[in-house]
Amino acid sequence: MPRTKILRDLEPLPRGSAMRGTRHKTDALLKILRSLAIKSQREQPRVFYSLREVARQFRVPVSTVAKIYHEMEEEGLLSRVRGSKTVLNSLRNNRQLSVRGFVGLPALMSHFIAIQDYRTFLICMRRELWSRGFATTMFFFRHNEAVDGTLSEQLKSYEVDSVIWLQPGRSARETLLRLSDVGIRVISISQVGTPSIPSRYYIWREQAIEILMRDWKDRNSARKITLIDSKDYRSVVTEEVLRVTLQNLEIEAVIRTFESEDTSVFLRDLCRIKTDGIIFPASGLASMFAFRSPDQLGDLLRAQRVAFVDGPIDMPFTKIPDVPVDLVTVNWPIVAESIVNDLITREAFDRNRYTTFEAEAQLRAPLSSFCDEIRPSQGIAASI
Repeated sequence: MPRTKILRDLEPLPRGSAMRGTRHKTDALLKILRSLAIKSQREQPRVFYSLREVARQFRVPVSTVAKIYHEMEEEGLLSRVRGSKTVLNSLRNNRQLSVRGFVGLPALMSHFIAIQDYRTFLICMRRELWSRGFATTMFFFRHNEAVDGTLSEQLKSYEVDSVIWLQPGRSARETLLRLSDVGIRVISISQVGTPSIPSRYYIWREQAIEILMRDWKDRNSARKITLIDSKDYRSVVTEEVLRVTLQNLEIEAVIRTFESEDTSVFLRDLCRIKTDGIIFPASGLASMFAFRSPDQLGDLLRAQRVAFVDGPIDMPFTKIPDVPVDLVTVNWPIVAESIVNDLITREAFDRNRYTTFEAEAQLRAPLSSFCDEIRPSQGIAASI
């Protein structure tokens, strides 16, 4: 069953009566469509009106519209991409380049706001796609929208050719099935060991975590460390990698679980405990502490050796403390470049192969080199 053509943010076509009484209908229609195209151009390419829709609206042969579209292609206003789409080029369009395709980037709202690594991946991927000739649209969604069909309907309505999805998770299974039914291919990126969704690309943190933990043991004689846990913020794969690594290195792990207590009190208690180091397995939990009690988190970083093995964190509304921390990081620009290269060669859709990217261990690295500082500008602060 063919996919329904739905336009992207374009105003409705004028009534066919707009050409009534015109002797040269082709010239009149070209003038109308050229005017609509120029008025509708934006920074990114957009799906333009289909040939059949224009022909039906103005009661002219499809061949007539095809000739007009060809002329507008020569002018640099339109392009053609696979899937029989007509694309309205961007304002900065290079006439020598055509749009390779439309790519959707689903972004889980809570992760995008709170997790720096998640946000960095999407920004790098979007920039790389733009630079290589793809039109992209980022879709923000909530957990329930990946289950109830809202997200899949949104992706279909924008007529994307493919979707690049970081860590879809179990809740995305229904959306993936619906997208497959309408011919939209999904390229997923997960952590190695994620059991829910088979992926084409994997981020592997195991080696980096082992390097980090071995440094703690060999250089700092770490024998007993503290893992910060929470039922609301989990990184299951990272936790399992940590468990195996610590067991192999014969380092004892003491679990400290954050529940519903005051964050400032919890962090102050961590400053006083006797431990060889503190590890945050989930960046979401660390980011929550940084948001609610940034000063107390800074005190903890000065008092204890701390590792963020699930990626860097944001430090909103406070000066980033000048302290060294241990981090496991991913080179997201390299990941984005590799995936887009495969997208161009079509290898990204090869289900018989997969690619892994190794994370890196950053030992005693300045927090300011990896941490995003989010603060209001002076103008905003002065007006509050």
